[in-house]
Amino acid sequence: MGESTRGISRRNLLKGAAISAASVAALGMIGCGPKEAGSADAKAAGTGDAAGKHTWEVKPDPIPADKIKETVDTEVLVIGGGYSGTCCALNAAENGAKVVLVEKDAMLNGHGVGGTGAIASRELDKLGISFDKAVEMERWVSTCGNRCRESLVAKWFRESERCMNWFLDLAEKNGAKCMVTVGSRSVVHPEIDCYHMISGGEIFEQHTMADFVEYLFESEAKANGAEFVYEMPAVQLVQDDSGKVTGAICQNKDGDYVQYNAPKGVVLATGDVSYNDEYLDEYAPIAKKVMTRLCSDQGNVGDGHNMAAWAGGAFQDGPWPTMMHPQAAATFHGPFMFVNPDGKRFMNEATWVQGKCVGVMVNGGSDHAWSVFDANWQTDLLDSLQYGGGMFWDSFRPYGTDYQVAVDSHTKTVESGLEKVPDYYKRADTLEELAGMLDVDKDEFLASVERYNKMCEQGEDTDFYKESHFLYPIKQGPFTACMVAPGLLGVCGGIHISDNFEVLDAEDKPVEGLYAIGNCAGDIYAYDYPINVQGNSHGRCLIEGKCLGEQLAGVYQEI
Repeated sequence: MGESTRGISRRNLLKGAAISAASVAALGMIGCGPKEAGSADAKAAGTGDAAGKHTWEVKPDPIPADKIKETVDTEVLVIGGGYSGTCCALNAAENGAKVVLVEKDAMLNGHGVGGTGAIASRELDKLGISFDKAVEMERWVSTCGNRCRESLVAKWFRESERCMNWFLDLAEKNGAKCMVTVGSRSVVHPEIDCYHMISGGEIFEQHTMADFVEYLFESEAKANGAEFVYEMPAVQLVQDDSGKVTGAICQNKDGDYVQYNAPKGVVLATGDVSYNDEYLDEYAPIAKKVMTRLCSDQGNVGDGHNMAAWAGGAFQDGPWPTMMHPQAAATFHGPFMFVNPDGKRFMNEATWVQGKCVGVMVNGGSDHAWSVFDANWQTDLLDSLQYGGGMFWDSFRPYGTDYQVAVDSHTKTVESGLEKVPDYYKRADTLEELAGMLDVDKDEFLASVERYNKMCEQGEDTDFYKESHFLYPIKQGPFTACMVAPGLLGVCGGIHISDNFEVLDAEDKPVEGLYAIGNCAGDIYAYDYPINVQGNSHGRCLIEGKCLGEQLAGVYQEI
């Protein structure tokens, strides 16, 4: 592993360089901040018609032929320029298909930090890392309440190594390197060490951690003849008399309609519904409880979901799973005591990121809480990492590095937060003074700390049964509090699909010619988002994009 991939600085996060664990904590807001919504997006996020039907239940009238100013013939049309869409376009093009990708924005859209999860890879082989697929798939499925489609998840596990090795070859060809980061050692909520963070090379230096992968795929796709058209939102699918989808009508920035004909397939890769409250109210109401919608640009309003439904496609059952991280305010919290605005402790704090978000909102009853710790917190954190960890408790540190790397990283995060974002980080010499700095009931807060300290002394948490090795008392000043606030990264449910990514109707029959991949597609997750395989959502985009691209080009061979 090259020296350039061993750490990442906040300064370089936007420019493209390798990533430091200290700054990765703010990734959702830096790399994936919401873009300003245009009028087209605002219209897309409608609230249904006067008869009480939802937008997706009311199919619009066909756009008249005399309104279409241009017709373009291709073989494969990909709608959406995110991870899955650009990957699909590349794999279809490099296998001989004629491909056009249309994107509604003036740029490609990437979320997260460019890391991709895989169950196996040549990079993991180099590090001597391997996993039990049976165990990890069972954890994935059980996290989803056993309501995801297991055959689709199994395809992820079968294809993961092949697709990741292809990606690693592509990255290496373009001067990028891979850093594998650590997961959590928790017995209850383990995260395997499988997050492949790609960085470096000329394309990387020109972009950010959030969108580097998409521009890498675009560069290769164009080299193989694919065409990328920006500011060209798809507004309506084209169907023949049999119902087969044969193309899509898009609208350019001048307002003119352009019809793309694609007899080999139309691919919906339009992202999630984070910025459409109509969808959230119906399918993911918990998403509206978060403090911030972090990692989805405001163009993610369900365009693809609507078009699929209008073409006869169905949705997976709700509620749809959400991806949430507790990073909307402070970006460190550890395993320490949480209190809600009432000043009361309300949950077992030593859980995984999704669990912390849900716990804060459901059990805490608010969009934020406070993680409270004393002057010994660095020693306590170091001790805790042998038993737990994971995102925003440990850090995005390279596999094989010492726990102290995480402690040093979070020390910088906390000290910087106290100076630069004091609304989210508080410190005082006494607990009474700290309580006065927080939006909590002072008496309840002091009583909660006192009770917590007694349970630490006794070695048993009889309130929420947090494991005893995570019970660290709060006695020695100065005392610090970090605001723990859930942020929504995405709603990873939606269009009902087959194992071959065909859009399915309510009777599980394919809508011929129409496919869905990435976060607009459903079924691979349900109810909750599993994180035992870190980065599996990007891994899903890689696998679905690559496999479908090969499939549409006629070269895919099922493993």
